Amino acid sequence: MFPINELNGMILFPGNTQSNASGASNAGLSRLLSLVMVLQLSGFTVTALAQDTQDLVWGKVIQIYDGDTIAIKSDRNKVIRVQLAYVDAPDKDPKTGKTQPLHDESLKTLKDMIIGKEVIIESMGTDKFKRIVGIIFLDKLNINAEMVRKGMAEIYYPVRMNPSRYNENYVNLLKTAESQAKNSKTGIWDHPGYVSPYKFRRGSK
Repeated sequence: MFPINELNGMILFPGNTQSNASGASNAGLSRLLSLVMVLQLSGFTVTALAQDTQDLVWGKVIQIYDGDTIAIKSDRNKVIRVQLAYVDAPDKDPKTGKTQPLHDESLKTLKDMIIGKEVIIESMGTDKFKRIVGIIFLDKLNINAEMVRKGMAEIYYPVRMNPSRYNENYVNLLKTAESQAKNSKTGIWDHPGYVSPYKFRRGSK
């Protein structure tokens, strides 16, 4: 997503107050790689490591828009919007204000987990709104999968329909998390007639 020379000091290091210090940037990069190593040793997949961290973004979570959209801030006060990849949370119709069941609860669940925290994001690219689409990690916790496991989000409909087009490891992880939520009737799965946010948005047009 971003070349390494752009990541250093711009996105990865929210705690760095030096504007042009390669030593601080190198220290930040070392910390990032250490965190990635911890994730890998703990059994979590961070596929971007094979691309020399160019798809990894690091920042402090400053805002939660809903259950699958956040904003982070870099050390240079650059605000970056991030869409949680492969998942879809209960949505809101921007025209009528109508919300799906558990919309507010989903937002609160995500907020309680990551607001004010430093996270690693494995970027899968950007969407049409120029948001980074990625897998969010808080220490060893895959936040995308955790939202699904808690029944506060589901697998994004296009991913569900064409899983082979997406990262197999993450898709399988999300399938397991969703099965757990469904079997225990957790969150959205305890609401009869609940429709996917994907279909809700199309029905609201």
